Amino acid sequence: MIQFFEIALLIPGAIVFCIAVLLAIEIIGALLPQKKQLDVNDEPGLIAVVIPAHNESTSISATLTAIQSQTRPGDRVIVVADNCTDNTASVVTSAGAQCWERNDPARRGKGYALQFALDRLKEAPPKTVVFIDADCVIADGSLEKLAGAAEQESRPVQALYLMKAPGGAGPRLHVSEFAWIFMNHVRMRGLDRFFGVSRFTGAGLALPWGVAEYLDLGSGEIVEDLALTLNLTEQRTPPLLLLDAVVTSEFPSTDKALAKQRARWEHGSQRLAAIRALPSLAKGIMSGNIGLCAIALDLLIPPIMNLLAIIALVVVASLLAAPFGVLGPLIVSVAAMLIVLISIMAAWVKFGREALPLSSLRGLAPFLAAKREVYNAEGRASAKSWTPTRSSDADDRTGER
Repeated sequence: MIQFFEIALLIPGAIVFCIAVLLAIEIIGALLPQKKQLDVNDEPGLIAVVIPAHNESTSISATLTAIQSQTRPGDRVIVVADNCTDNTASVVTSAGAQCWERNDPARRGKGYALQFALDRLKEAPPKTVVFIDADCVIADGSLEKLAGAAEQESRPVQALYLMKAPGGAGPRLHVSEFAWIFMNHVRMRGLDRFFGVSRFTGAGLALPWGVAEYLDLGSGEIVEDLALTLNLTEQRTPPLLLLDAVVTSEFPSTDKALAKQRARWEHGSQRLAAIRALPSLAKGIMSGNIGLCAIALDLLIPPIMNLLAIIALVVVASLLAAPFGVLGPLIVSVAAMLIVLISIMAAWVKFGREALPLSSLRGLAPFLAAKREVYNAEGRASAKSWTPTRSSDADDRTGER
């Protein structure tokens, strides 16, 4: 009987240990000296910037201003006003950008909006397509760098996409900012360093038209960025990471909108991982596609706080069995916990101290407490449909008034 319990505990212990090692490999890659950044073509061909928007009239002007300051004659800035009920379209046209209105309530979602634009662009295709969200600001010079790199490498190129805590934000949002850095900067940096691949992280992706024209994004997938990453990597055209190009956005100002944002990501990514991670890993192994193996393994790593909670449960169960001489599971699970904690600490020391100073660590408790809003009934429901963060934020503020 004791042997049975030891085996029963060793299995989850071994699983969390392997996941912890995967995470540590990504962090080690981020800490190592980086490969030379791409030599970017200084004069890329014509660019089409595609911006999906749903009720984004209050935030899209800043996005358009940042993009239009970097475009050249012949480049196009196209906003897909997707099932909008506000004046997004008039704001866009007043700013001098193209606005393509799409009305299809039965098929709402960012993927549908992007596919709508790609289909229309086939009439007069650009050299490169760049996807930017309607609440993002692209840093000066980043548009040309992204397009030039994508054109030169004939592969998708992902900018460094970061979320920032707004001025005067409390410590909880500083914890959220570090969590975003950990995911989109540190871990993607590690993947790129060891395997030459990255995820599409939501905004700031440049695709050569030869890749973009064959995409099929009209699936309604909530985490369309992860689905697109897997599809591109299966085709051996995974995104490269270009740290010199930066796209930023701010976290929503209400707790409810922030919870919805986290719910969409966490529920969507875990659901996609359950469906596609292991089959993609098997496909990568069978075909010798190392990039696909790397992305599939990365997808198997759950949200870090969830991973720590799972490891803690295994540790507690192992502690209960330890008095009976069952020590193997305890050793393995404690080692997994240490590996994850050391990885987080190393990432914070190298990349996160400015975003999350020691004075803001008190925000960790409310950050963890907010998890209940992500996994309660409302959080699960919000993860089933696409509502951009800013429009959700505006709706929440209206409701509060």
